[in-house]
Amino acid sequence: MQAIQKAASLLDGSHSILCAPDSRVAEGLIQFAQVNGHAVSITEPNMDFLIEAASKFRGNGFNNLLLHLETRSLAERMQLNTIARRAAIMDNFKPLGFPIVHFIDTGNLIKDTIAAVTEITKYGSICILPGFNESQLATLLTLRLNVYTDPQKPIQVEPKVYAIGEPTPDSPVFVTTNFSLTYFIVTGEIENCGISAWLVVPECEGMSVLTAWAAGKFSAGTIAKFIKEIGLETQINTRTIVIPGYVSQISGELEDNLPGWRVMVGPEEASELEGFIKSYISGAL
Repeated sequence: MQAIQKAASLLDGSHSILCAPDSRVAEGLIQFAQVNGHAVSITEPNMDFLIEAASKFRGNGFNNLLLHLETRSLAERMQLNTIARRAAIMDNFKPLGFPIVHFIDTGNLIKDTIAAVTEITKYGSICILPGFNESQLATLLTLRLNVYTDPQKPIQVEPKVYAIGEPTPDSPVFVTTNFSLTYFIVTGEIENCGISAWLVVPECEGMSVLTAWAAGKFSAGTIAKFIKEIGLETQINTRTIVIPGYVSQISGELEDNLPGWRVMVGPEEASELEGFIKSYISGAL
């Protein structure tokens, strides 16, 4: 207790977390946390005790709390985290509305990573790992950044021409939007066919094909303008471009905007690209 109190004084203003092994110690740290601007983590062996402690501290006017619930298994951890978050959000149960902290140390790197993944995806707020491992942290941070994104800002890829495989100036050319999910699906399907190709990805603000078309971001004009701006015609000999089937209506206008080009309408679904490409390569189209 005295060691934590001294550390709290030395770290005045750092907004650190004072981790108490039980509610009795946590209660003794409240004053030091208030004076020095720290948070206090409450540790309890079951949900009932944790609720009781959180309610008590809230009733005394201290809300800078974190919840640490001791569990015996990964399944129990996920279940209790879910119960706590649902109670806080759906039932507006205030004592369980505080951030959840979890100390992870199984003695095994893989198990530690699995526990951290569970905590990140199932409502944990802070994970304390036993050591610094660059590969582990890169994996966990990538997951965290992909889970916690602004739904109003779609994940995008950079607008440019992507080389799939080792394309030559005579390789086929495809076009799609810069919505990351669309890009990766289309790229994967082309790669699965065993061919090399060019994939033109204009700026569509991260929208899917139909959404971008409806918003005027994926039109004959915008595609043609992008192709001219990046100088694609000087990089390749091919003058045939494949557009998604869902926007087949822009094919004629796109040919008007790209004199000398032939526009082919591809399939509506990316899963049908393999059959389309095989027919295209064989000269059936």
